[in-house]
Amino acid sequence: MKVNHKLFGVAALFFIGVLQACNHASNKELLQSFSAIDSRGKVISLPQEAKRVVVLFPSLLDELYMLQAGDCIVGIPQQVYQMEDTYAFLSKLDKRIAEKTIATPTYGGQSNNVESIVALQPDLVITFNTDQDNIQQLEDLGIPVYSCSSADDERILAELLGMGILVGKKERAQEIVTYVEAEVERMRVPEIDDAKSVYYAWSKGRVMSTSGKGSLIDMAIRLSGAENACPLSMEAPNISAETMYKWNPDLIILWNSKLSDVYDLKELADLPAVKNKQVYVMSPSFPFDPHTVKFLLFAKQVRHWCFPVYTEEQLNQETEEAFEIMYGKEGLL
Repeated sequence: MKVNHKLFGVAALFFIGVLQACNHASNKELLQSFSAIDSRGKVISLPQEAKRVVVLFPSLLDELYMLQAGDCIVGIPQQVYQMEDTYAFLSKLDKRIAEKTIATPTYGGQSNNVESIVALQPDLVITFNTDQDNIQQLEDLGIPVYSCSSADDERILAELLGMGILVGKKERAQEIVTYVEAEVERMRVPEIDDAKSVYYAWSKGRVMSTSGKGSLIDMAIRLSGAENACPLSMEAPNISAETMYKWNPDLIILWNSKLSDVYDLKELADLPAVKNKQVYVMSPSFPFDPHTVKFLLFAKQVRHWCFPVYTEEQLNQETEEAFEIMYGKEGLL
């Protein structure tokens, strides 16, 4: 009997060991399935899909709704309730936005309240990598942070996939990425010798700030078939009126600004693009947000302004089709 007890004990230990090994393998597999690399090159791993997410920038919130992950959102940037276009559109996707009942642990622009974020008990925070102070504080408190850069088209697509993995919407993210990649490939055209030059003025009326070579906006302008009027290899150069006259762009385009921001500037009154009324504003701004996969629509809008053969009817039709695919719903525009 003593021998039998010993045999039983050995067998039990073996069985328990097998179970532990299986659990370990299962946990490891689960951990890997909810891991993504963020804009810092850091691997963000969650034990399961995120169920309570705080998003600190409107563009990133927009992409979570594209992923159809609205149910996991517990905190959003305050600007969403203040930006007319964004608020009107997202209200169609989430009743809580329309009723302004989702918590806003931010003040105005990029000022976040860490205590308010922690109080929401998020299992994931999504923000831009420029938000370094908050990222460090939140990670010191043990809260996973997935940072994005939206630096270019490749980063935007990779970051959307990363968010999709972390919120359990990997297939939905891949669906959007596949569509955008195909459209980008379809839009590519050989370099045009006499391509129109386009000057992009930064949002909120910052006319003398622009985007240089290698930037996200530069990519979108080139995708349209036009040329970026700014020859500088800088992310966000500030220029003078004299420099604007020297560059002499064919078009000036605005996003989240007003035409009067340009036409009211006396120092630009003699610029040919201004005199010839070649200043355009993307309005409403929400459908053309270049910080998301909608950089595709930004490029299509610029193409329409630069190449009349690409008609307004085509632009509207393709914009409507893109929205149906990006948000997975019809009739949103």
